Amino acid sequence: MPRKKTKEINTKRSLLAKGYYSDCRKANMLHAAIVRSPTVTGRVTGISIPNLPEGYFLYTAKDIPGKKQIKENNVLMNIFSNSSISYTGEPLGIVVGPEEYKVKELRDSANISFDISDLESALDKVIHKSKTPIVSTDITDLVSTFNELPSLDNVIDSKRFEKITEQEIALRKITTGKFKKQDYSEILQSFSNKEDSEEVIEIKGTFQQKVSNPKWLETDGAFAYYENGELHVYTPTKWTYSVQKTLSECLDIPTERIYVHKTISSGLNANGLWRTTQLAIQTAVAAILSKHPVKLMLSQTEQQKFMSPNIETEFSFNTIVSKSGLIKASKININVDVGINNPFAQEIADRLSIGICNYYKLNNLSITTKVVTSQNPPTSIFIRRIDSEAFFAIENHFHQIATKLNILPEELRKINKSQKTTDFPFELELPDTEAVIQNTIKVSDFNRKYSAFKMDAMNRLKKGSNPFFAIPLRGMGIATAYNSSNYLGTSVFTYNPKIEVTLFNDENVEIHALQASPVIQNIWKETASDILQLPKENIKIVSEFEIEDFPTSPENYYSSVGILNDLIKKCCTDIQKKRFHQPLPITSKKSVSAAKKNWNNETFSGNPFTATSFASTAVEVQLDSFTYTATIKGIWITIDCGEIFDEVAAKRAIMLHIQQELTTLVKGATINCNKFSINFIQSKNKTGQIGELVHNTLPAAFAAALSMALQTQLSVLPCTEEQIYNLIQAREIEKEKELGSEEAAENENKKEFGE
Repeated sequence: MPRKKTKEINTKRSLLAKGYYSDCRKANMLHAAIVRSPTVTGRVTGISIPNLPEGYFLYTAKDIPGKKQIKENNVLMNIFSNSSISYTGEPLGIVVGPEEYKVKELRDSANISFDISDLESALDKVIHKSKTPIVSTDITDLVSTFNELPSLDNVIDSKRFEKITEQEIALRKITTGKFKKQDYSEILQSFSNKEDSEEVIEIKGTFQQKVSNPKWLETDGAFAYYENGELHVYTPTKWTYSVQKTLSECLDIPTERIYVHKTISSGLNANGLWRTTQLAIQTAVAAILSKHPVKLMLSQTEQQKFMSPNIETEFSFNTIVSKSGLIKASKININVDVGINNPFAQEIADRLSIGICNYYKLNNLSITTKVVTSQNPPTSIFIRRIDSEAFFAIENHFHQIATKLNILPEELRKINKSQKTTDFPFELELPDTEAVIQNTIKVSDFNRKYSAFKMDAMNRLKKGSNPFFAIPLRGMGIATAYNSSNYLGTSVFTYNPKIEVTLFNDENVEIHALQASPVIQNIWKETASDILQLPKENIKIVSEFEIEDFPTSPENYYSSVGILNDLIKKCCTDIQKKRFHQPLPITSKKSVSAAKKNWNNETFSGNPFTATSFASTAVEVQLDSFTYTATIKGIWITIDCGEIFDEVAAKRAIMLHIQQELTTLVKGATINCNKFSINFIQSKNKTGQIGELVHNTLPAAFAAALSMALQTQLSVLPCTEEQIYNLIQAREIEKEKELGSEEAAENENKKEFGE
């Protein structure tokens, strides 16, 4: 009798993102909802749902067959918490069933049992904190009284638990010049006491940019089913390797039996790293245990509360600057709240510490970046925008200094971009920054408008002026920043990009690489077509990998149009040399060297990036003084990103990014703008990324322009109409005090001269 043929196991996986997980359907599919902790702390002893209908299931940590935690970079995150609670909303279990509305009802009715000793302590504190003693026996009065008591979050004694949640987990300190031997107060005193030196002033500022999406077209989640011994998971991940590995560990399934299907990420700041992995595992657990296909899709509220891509970062500056605009010394403190945990804390600290310098070279610099945990939901990392908040802070601080000193912003930048310093740690390879800035100033008529709007705004603040008349307030702002490619200082990810090109017998060509955008794919095909002298239709991009060859780092971590295109050129040139001397098919493989010759991790110095592009953005803002609504009258952006392969496509991409940014500047609103100017400067520099240049410059330029219109510093974005109103009110009070002081001084002078 012939032996039964066994099914061959497929170990190849496509890393091409297709479709949306929310569109996935399968027969007998169940919907899922997460049971979450109602309190910030406590010790859970049990979870149950009374009268759970047939066909509906509740699964918790105890039901997970393998490991019950995700581990990345030595940081652990529970799939479901089974003991101590770390933050409000922490997942405790998952409810699944055929009717979505019923699943959510059951989730909301879940009974969560806490350690009685903790609850007794909490209730005792509640009663003692209550102003009104509980004496009534009427049930209505009792319910009303309990509703008015403080939240359990405020009274449960978190010190009773072993886990300490608020702690410093990453630190980066940089000191140059005088800060190596003196503290800030001593340096300030030394500059203030020198009679022969130029007069200096101290300028302080605090800034914060909160990255958020106004709306998700598709919230985070996953779809999973287990069939014929194979697990299929559909999720919008950017880190397939992590999902595959962790699913195998937590579910005790061999990796070759797991198929992770990448779906398209929705939203500007898609958070496709380890928190997406958590959702994929939660869904897969429910699918395997229930023996049904399961879809988990977070609500908009859950997405906002528990999956926001934002880390809370505050930048504070104490800067000593001369009247001519030369920064003598600056002390910068950066405080980062990453929630209950974040495996990328040190990388966040390091990138912010580099980004806060932008492209300026300052003498006597002190940067202290602290990353701390808190009892907020865990955060992740949005790699391509990790340093954008630092650019927002330093550019607005420069606007603040220029305003205080009454000099043009371009002059301040020119003075401070090339100070003579012997121990500045970073050496960036940048394009001609001055050419980029001057082009933006020219096309926007910046200097004339800046001076005119500033004079007009200052006149409104003079004695007797009324800032609330019909003429709109206007302002001009400018911001500059670079966009880096391939950070070399990382200690988390070590993957170096590889390209493999194969020429087959039928003259078809496969480029084996991670998925790129349609525009970049077209550039790659044109490059291969030119070198190999074949029609572009013969070139195909393949994103299939053997499981053992999966990129171990996130798929959007290491990316540069220029670097990868150069690798394709090398591969195709190699094939072209061999194609007439050896039989087909011919394969050529090239990769970027892992050597980091220009960067020293131990001293945290050198050139931290393989390539940089640069942009300067000017924004003209008009503010309605009655409704406090802002309108952008014009946006002018100039970019030098080295060689441009397709300028039309690049302009289209920049325009899309601008439109996206206009939805994030004012909370709950999209700002209108009808005038755009996008300019590229062609150069022979290494080709750099353009993707985040708009985000790195437009918010800062907008805030600077609005600050001019308000004649007070706007330090937080996104802003609100209430915030703008309060800033105007505060500025008026401040001006009245200034005028009162001037009037008092004038009266004293009159008395002195006997008038």
